[in-house]
Amino acid sequence: MAGMRSQLAAAVAVLTLLASVTAVYAQMRDPCITTDLKYDLREAVQPIEGVLEGRLQERFYRFENLKPGESLNIFVQMESNTTASVSMLMLYEIRTDQYTQLASRQVIITGPLPEEEGRFAWMHANLGDNRPTKICFKVGLFSEARPAKVSYTISIGIDRFLDTGNVEAADKVEKAASLGSVALGTPVIVSGYLSSKDLGIDYADYYMFSTSLGPGKELIATLTTAGENNYEIAILDQTGFSLRFNQTAQKGSTTLKLTNEKTGEVTYYLKISNAGGVGGGGPYTVSLEVRPTQTATTNKTTTGTATNQTQPTTQPTLDPETARTIIYGSVSGIAAVSVIATILMARRRRRVYVVEEEF
Repeated sequence: MAGMRSQLAAAVAVLTLLASVTAVYAQMRDPCITTDLKYDLREAVQPIEGVLEGRLQERFYRFENLKPGESLNIFVQMESNTTASVSMLMLYEIRTDQYTQLASRQVIITGPLPEEEGRFAWMHANLGDNRPTKICFKVGLFSEARPAKVSYTISIGIDRFLDTGNVEAADKVEKAASLGSVALGTPVIVSGYLSSKDLGIDYADYYMFSTSLGPGKELIATLTTAGENNYEIAILDQTGFSLRFNQTAQKGSTTLKLTNEKTGEVTYYLKISNAGGVGGGGPYTVSLEVRPTQTATTNKTTTGTATNQTQPTTQPTLDPETARTIIYGSVSGIAAVSVIATILMARRRRRVYVVEEEF
């Protein structure tokens, strides 16, 4: 009996220890993970109201299922009954249960929070797996002099910036969105959206298309975006090697031309990027078109009707007799000049010799 009691006591002690360790571990875990204030962005989120009180308090919210191509807009309204420092922090789940900071603000207020300080936005991207992500948002209060009371309201909105085909193009060439085939005389228009560095991680879009070029045809690709942006366009081969590349360079548009002497349908990749977000953000369009190769033409009018005819380029020619005459004349002239130069040099040497004799 005594042995059973001792075993029971040991088991209770182990269970108590495990419970304590679990509690401590839970306290040490990221509050973005442990928070119970969770909202599913696939459904409409009503304004969230709350109050922070005392000298130090913070509250974490988690917004789940932000899809690629969607931008989460958070608008925070705060008001304090005394001078206090309020803080806001926005993070996103970079890996499972691992969050990284996106933006943070700390403002001292006496009354309402300025409107521009309470606005946050961030756009998710297709990183190759087309998976949604989670956003964590914190509101906090710190008042050193006296306890404060801060009331707040968090409003949530979603903007969608999908690319051609109503999908979010991936940022990896192996997951490129398909555009189909580009035929001669039938342009294909691509529309998309990139985010700037501070407003998301959608910095590159890849597309895949096929076309048949060959002699007498060329592919024209024109990228257009806002004038202040510096977007990049590249045409890649099937291995991902860049065949043509250019930048808009704050000019609003740029054009690439590609030719291929080989006939038959060939697959290419189109990449649109903004240098990791530093090239600006916003919408863009790309026109892909196969055209006949341009040749120099002249207009010829016949009985009042204008027609275009390609004029062959001819080189001037000489008959053989004239060519021989020119060659013989040139040789004779060179020989005569050589004889005269030899005579002059001989006379000069004789004059020098006579002077030496007289001396």
